[in-house]
Amino acid sequence: MKYNIVGYGSLISHKSLNQTIPPKNFTPVLIKGYKRVFNLLDDRTPYHDILNLTKSKLSKFNGVMFQVDLKELRRLKKREFEYNLEETWAYDFLTGKRLCKCLIVIDQILAIDKKGLTPNKSYFILCREAAYHISKEFGEYWDNSTFTASGKKIDSWIKTHKEYNT
Repeated sequence: MKYNIVGYGSLISHKSLNQTIPPKNFTPVLIKGYKRVFNLLDDRTPYHDILNLTKSKLSKFNGVMFQVDLKELRRLKKREFEYNLEETWAYDFLTGKRLCKCLIVIDQILAIDKKGLTPNKSYFILCREAAYHISKEFGEYWDNSTFTASGKKIDSWIKTHKEYNT
């Protein structure tokens, strides 16, 4: 059986993903009804956040969809242990056409940042560079659909945090 997975943070980086499973073909997609937020406490650097999703009817974000088998899904679940899997619809990034059901990873309660910390810098740079590697349009959409824990959109937040802009 095959599973459609959507990566929206480090999983959009081939280099990062390939540390867990073999190389995959990516399909750029949109996911509706969720907001991408740096609001998950990073247990490796506890004073910073990594990406997560929050439910938000009016929001959408871009990511990449790829297929995995059961063995690869188990390896991804082990890697993304902070998150739960949730099923939703994927839409084509360019046309907005509904494609298929997919799985996303989300933590709704366990390690949510309540203080509004800043993103983990190396993780942030990895995710953002991977988004721009897909295309300039994809990267700009990533900036416009990603938020800090304190609610600031990355495209404006990064102007005052130039050390994150590589």
